[in-house]
Amino acid sequence: MSLQDRKEIKKIEITAAVLVLLVMMVLAGCGNRGEQKENGGANPEALEETASTQPEQPQTGIAYETAKDAEIDFKALKAENPDIFAWLHVPGTNIDCPVLQSEEADDYYETHNAYGKEDPKGAVYTELANLKDMCDFNTVLHGKGTEKEDVFAELYQFGDKDFFQKNHTIYLYLEDNLLTYEVFAAYEREDSSLIRTYDFTYAEGCEAFLQDLYYTKTMGKNIREGWEGINAYNFLITLTVSNETTPGKQYVVVAALVGDAAGKIDRIVE
Repeated sequence: MSLQDRKEIKKIEITAAVLVLLVMMVLAGCGNRGEQKENGGANPEALEETASTQPEQPQTGIAYETAKDAEIDFKALKAENPDIFAWLHVPGTNIDCPVLQSEEADDYYETHNAYGKEDPKGAVYTELANLKDMCDFNTVLHGKGTEKEDVFAELYQFGDKDFFQKNHTIYLYLEDNLLTYEVFAAYEREDSSLIRTYDFTYAEGCEAFLQDLYYTKTMGKNIREGWEGINAYNFLITLTVSNETTPGKQYVVVAALVGDAAGKIDRIVE
């Protein structure tokens, strides 16, 4: 056999090998495409791994808001309900919720939730007598706490001395400000309206509230040292819940403003 003939045979063998290899690659590719099509175009194991690495959507509060990320989207909240004007966060508890004020009636959110729908559990709210800019001497926040799941149920924890000492900060977010309060009193009092019992628009009403807070004897009252000099020029919030297990009583947690991020809290005391 001549050299030329051997070269021709070699060329034919190489060509045949290449064709066989191409056929195998095509068959393998078709199998993968079929598997991808069956699984929606992706490997199921890869999908599972990707899903597990996606951040979970926070599920706390209306519009999925939570103060735990130190940011509140008031645009989203007001889209849900324009009565929302603040967001309350009490570290050490699960109290992480909107604060509302209705123009229809002071107690509207006693029987309606934060979405404005009828709900016996209600929502956290203030009365029309309180300004929504938090510049009153005492802004009273109401909420229910009879059932374990009620929004203010955990307020009663402030009756425990250890809990009271370890948990003393409350945050209130406004659309253009962040206010920080320190809890200095927690006690049970008669179930009467603070707004109607004391005239907080005058210094005399403010002082009367403080006198009763410090000097009315109540079992289990917790008072933080260092706040004896508090007066009508301070800014307070009082979280209050009626104690339906003890008729005629309500539990209150009182806190004083210690931080005003935007420097907007001010008023004239008469």
